[in-house]
Amino acid sequence: MKKLSKIFIILFIVFAPTIVFAASFDITGKNVILYNLNDDTVLYEQNSNEKTSIASLTKIMTTLVALENISDLDETVVITAEDFSGTDGYSKAGFSIGDEVTYLDLLYGIILPSGAEAVNAVVNNTLGYDDFVTEMNNLAQEIGLKNTSFSNPIGKDNVNNYSTASDIATILKFALNNETFKKIFTTKVYTTSNGIDLECTLYPYKDILEIDKITGSKSGFTKEAGRCLASITTLNGVDYLLVVINSTTAQNYSAVLDTITIYDYYSDNYSYQTVLTPKDVLATVPVKWSNQKTYNITIDDTVKLYLENDAIDNLEIDYDGVNEIAEFTKKGTKLGTVTISDGNEILYTADITLDADISYYNPIIFAVGILLVLLIIIIFLKRKKRKRRRKRR
Repeated sequence: MKKLSKIFIILFIVFAPTIVFAASFDITGKNVILYNLNDDTVLYEQNSNEKTSIASLTKIMTTLVALENISDLDETVVITAEDFSGTDGYSKAGFSIGDEVTYLDLLYGIILPSGAEAVNAVVNNTLGYDDFVTEMNNLAQEIGLKNTSFSNPIGKDNVNNYSTASDIATILKFALNNETFKKIFTTKVYTTSNGIDLECTLYPYKDILEIDKITGSKSGFTKEAGRCLASITTLNGVDYLLVVINSTTAQNYSAVLDTITIYDYYSDNYSYQTVLTPKDVLATVPVKWSNQKTYNITIDDTVKLYLENDAIDNLEIDYDGVNEIAEFTKKGTKLGTVTISDGNEILYTADITLDADISYYNPIIFAVGILLVLLIIIIFLKRKKRKRRRKRR
């Protein structure tokens, strides 16, 4: 990925607007952040900047670093005993010693079933353990993360392996710009080149939860991180990104349930609503020096805002600008601004410009007309004066 594109994405993320709506739902997750990706706005957050263990959400960064250091995803590697070192007690993808698989197979094995042996196989065949972890931290700094540190590529609990819900969201937003990552992330079932069927960690709950509402995901679980899920979806034309960390361990699917609960709440209670159209007149002002006596001030484009379904009637629309169009004002000249607000919260603001060519009186003709009138008056006065003289005689 080119440095310039990375910088652009970072700036877009850092300076993105934030709108946090109040929400009424019950979840067990302690560290949460929800984005509306259409507008790149935060809709909901809870302890989103608190440092915490992140379990296998770590593997999002692992996959990113792998993608930046693998030149040919179809190249094959052989699974060795070393790839299973330190994986006891952690999820496996299902590979066996001696399997010949592609790097792409391994990446699917990392994201879908969260395979620790798949992680090790990628690490061992690319940069090696220490250099790989170094690159994970370098990339974290490169994309502007301030509260993230990696000590291992699997997501084992460690004082030096932590992040925040907000930082994980930033990593995921960054990762989704890589088309290969996005394809893997949004796959639920995959068959490797050597015939192993891989399923995403949501798949076991397909009969009890509406997992189809989640387009793509990466889960995680450790004692310190609880149940975790980073995900994306599109519902009613709105693209969402959600990170849930530290959901209860009482249920295996608690983070998945929290995720669906949040998605359902916003999908059911919020939507894009038309607030202003170019047909709506904000003000009517007089025009100087023109046959066109008045001008209707309107916006150029329709304004649709993501709002609670019954909130549109409470919005205030204010125009602040000129109270008349001065003579010879040109098309494109700024006339003022329009602001849409909900109480003290500004939801939208934009400049209003003159969007028409107004025909003004020609100043030369006007001046000539004045001179002619003056000349006629002078001639009239002179004639009147002559008549008076003649009468006196």
